Amino acid sequence: MKYKIIMLLTILLLIISCAEEKEVFIPIEKITDDGKEFSIENFNQIGFKKSKEYNVEELPGAKSVFYGFIKNDLGDPEDYEVRFYNNHQDAVRLGKEYAENITGEGACIKKSCSLWTENLNQRVHLEGGRNNTWNGTPDTKYMNYVIHNNLILMCPGYNEEDALINCTNMIDKINQ
Repeated sequence: MKYKIIMLLTILLLIISCAEEKEVFIPIEKITDDGKEFSIENFNQIGFKKSKEYNVEELPGAKSVFYGFIKNDLGDPEDYEVRFYNNHQDAVRLGKEYAENITGEGACIKKSCSLWTENLNQRVHLEGGRNNTWNGTPDTKYMNYVIHNNLILMCPGYNEEDALINCTNMIDKINQ
């Protein structure tokens, strides 16, 4: 009897130890710098389709800003905004406040409080309501952002965590 129990426990342990381990997703830190310099070409190479280049005269320190989309794993287009600066320090020092102003739960999507109003309508979408009923309430399109090297990437998502996952995936793609 003891032998059968020991054998059964051994088989059970083997089955459990052979089970696949789930890969743990680790999102990117909000501000990172590994010394690389990026341009819109890096995004074009991963399938980013730029729709518009914004006028950056009133966005301190920005070299260029692009609005466009890339298809997600399901083949659906997702909008992104990418802002390029001369270097990482400028992106943090001059761009962080502007990125925080237009992203996340407390984002300012009105001309009266937005720090940079160039094409503000592209940073807004109409929100659905409860139970998937469309109520047309304006809301921020970008729930999060990351500053990576010389760029700031505004990312869509259902919430800040989901958007950070989208940011991480985009940064991983351009870093490959």
